[in-house]
Amino acid sequence: MPTPLSPTKLFVCSGCGAALPVEAEQVGRKCRCGRCGKIVTVPGHPVDESEPAQESPQRVSFSCRVCDTRLTALAADQGKKAKCPDCGTLTVVPPPPEARPPEVPGAMHGRQYGLWDVDGAPSPADLAAQQPKFFPVYCTVCDTLMYATARQVGAKLTCPDCGAKTVVKRPPVERPVESALVPDGEEYQLDQAAVPGPRPVPAALKKLEAEQEQEKTSDGKGKKTEKPSPHQRPKCPKAPLLQGVWPMLWRSPLGAWWGGLSLVMAMELWLILNAVSGGWGSGGWGKEQAIVLVSYAASLVLGLLWLIAASAIWLAVLTESSEGNDRLHHPPGAVFLDWTGDFLYVVTAGMAGLAPWWVVSRFLGNLPLEQRGGLLAGGWLLCFPVLLLSSLESGSPVGLFSVRLFSSLVRRPGQWLLFYLETALLAGGCVLAAVAMNSLSPWLSLLAIPLGVAASLLYFRLLGRLAWWLAESLPMVDEN
Repeated sequence: MPTPLSPTKLFVCSGCGAALPVEAEQVGRKCRCGRCGKIVTVPGHPVDESEPAQESPQRVSFSCRVCDTRLTALAADQGKKAKCPDCGTLTVVPPPPEARPPEVPGAMHGRQYGLWDVDGAPSPADLAAQQPKFFPVYCTVCDTLMYATARQVGAKLTCPDCGAKTVVKRPPVERPVESALVPDGEEYQLDQAAVPGPRPVPAALKKLEAEQEQEKTSDGKGKKTEKPSPHQRPKCPKAPLLQGVWPMLWRSPLGAWWGGLSLVMAMELWLILNAVSGGWGSGGWGKEQAIVLVSYAASLVLGLLWLIAASAIWLAVLTESSEGNDRLHHPPGAVFLDWTGDFLYVVTAGMAGLAPWWVVSRFLGNLPLEQRGGLLAGGWLLCFPVLLLSSLESGSPVGLFSVRLFSSLVRRPGQWLLFYLETALLAGGCVLAAVAMNSLSPWLSLLAIPLGVAASLLYFRLLGRLAWWLAESLPMVDEN
């Protein structure tokens, strides 16, 4: 009985029934079965029933020889001429292409993949041991990563990128990975009779304690007191309006601001005098009238810019003084638009403090102009500090009424009285100094400008110290 053939180019061993591969050049030869060891003869050419019989094509496709239009004709019309439907050219029908044998993948030859039995599969460690081991090799020219086996040690590998030859060196010996587990019997043992020692102190903590010890200074009585931290709020003295007022005024950058504001104010005064001294004349519009108009416009613009810049430095001095600082740590920034918020606080409080007294002065129209001006100035000096501190506490230029600030007029009258006394002395001293300088020489009256700017900085310094005094003396109010 002939040996049956498999449709996948395998034949079956007659001894054990194992499927053995067959190749065309092995037909008629003897081979040994890899399973039972029996010597069998390789039968004739196997028949691959999965491959269908090749049929000759009935149609043939070709291209027009002029316009390359794809044409199709019957294979029986070989040698005849077919007309192109696009250009009308006659093209000879070629013979059909020769039938090519089907291309069988290489995986279909030789031994095929199979499945292990349930208990016949090797362990993953055995499979990994059977796989060839590769180790990396880098090209000596372009540093391309390649891989080699132990058999290629000493040979040369050709780089696939640059084509350079690289000698394969022996890889370093891999050290066995030590287990992190402690063997049995070698575990750490605690001595129950041992006394625990002192807890170790980290080096960073020792350094921090040493720095804190160095920051401490002696108070002269053998005791050590800690220096106040730069981020800690200073301690309020007994009378902030009399103690520590001057240090901020002598320190940078208030000197630069004082000089700049004084210079701009001098320019403003010159423009105003230039506008007042000019006249419109009787001849209508002329050169003098144009100069007067330009002087008025320039004085208004320059005066507005001066007031915006002055408001920024005034509130900066007030805010830093209310926190107990003796230096201007946060002066106004370089962005001019940021100063407009401070300008709104000052202008709103100033106009609100002047409005009621202006109404009162209107009813007292029979008073002389000097008395009415003194009434306006005195009423403004009384109302302006209360309204400005109220708006700053509420955080809005229009929040001019603060219960806590207005109640401090009754609860802390001595502090307010001292502030008003100092501001009255400051204003009176500036007026007397200006009158005295003007009487001596008209040129000396120009010194009234820097004197007035310095008085304004001192005024807001006193107002900030008053706010600090009130904040430290008044109890906190529960907002809820």
